[in-house]
Amino acid sequence: MTSGIAITSFMPSVISSGIFSSRRANSGADALSQSNPFVAAMNMDIAGGQILNAAKGVSAIAKESTNKLATGFTSAEKSIKALTKGDKVLNGFGKVLNFTSNYINPLITVTGAVKVATADNKKEAAVREGLALGTMFASEAAAKRIIGMPIIKKIDGKRVAVAREGLYKKNPFASKQVEALKDFCNTKTFCNKSLKFLPGVLKGLGFVAASICGYQLGTAIANKILED
Repeated sequence: MTSGIAITSFMPSVISSGIFSSRRANSGADALSQSNPFVAAMNMDIAGGQILNAAKGVSAIAKESTNKLATGFTSAEKSIKALTKGDKVLNGFGKVLNFTSNYINPLITVTGAVKVATADNKKEAAVREGLALGTMFASEAAAKRIIGMPIIKKIDGKRVAVAREGLYKKNPFASKQVEALKDFCNTKTFCNKSLKFLPGVLKGLGFVAASICGYQLGTAIANKILED
C-alpha cells in the first residue's frame, strides 16, 4: 500500500473518529453536570476509543510515508507500547480502550440503555434515545453505502482498510464529478502540500454529517410523539 492509497483508505476514519470523540466527550461532560457519573464515564470511555481509532488511522497512514513526521510518529507509538507493557495500570487502561475502539456502536447502544435506566422518566427517555440512536445508525449505514466508506478490519494482526464501492457510482453524473475531484487533488498542491488527503476528509465529513442529521431527525420525531 502506497502513501496515497493509505490516505484515501484511512483518512475518512481519522476525520470521523476525531469529530465523534469531541462530541462524545461533550456528552460525557453534560452527563457529569447532570449528576449521572455512570453515563459520563461510559461516554468518556467511548470518546477515548474513538480517539484511539483516529490514532490507529494516522499510524497506518504514517507507516506508508517516508517523511520525518511519519518516522517520529511511529517511534512515539513504539515508545507508548513499551510503556504500557511495563506498567500494569497503563496496560489495563490500554486494553479497555482497545476493546472500546473495536466495539464503538454496541457500547453506544449500551450507554443509551444505561441513560434510560437512570432517567427519572424512563418511558420518555426510552422513546427519545431509541429513536435518536435508531435513525442515527440507519443514517450512518446508508452513508457508508452511498459514499463508499472503507471497511476497517484487522487481518493477521494488521489494521487494513477494505475498499467499498459507493452507490454514487451508479449515477454517471455523480461518479464523473467525484472522479474529477480526485484527479484534481492528486495533481494539485496547497502551500507545497499535496491535496491527496482532501477526498478522504470530505468523505469523513459527509459520514459525520449523516450521523448528526440522523440523530437530530430521531430526536425531532421523538419530540413530536411525546408532545402529542
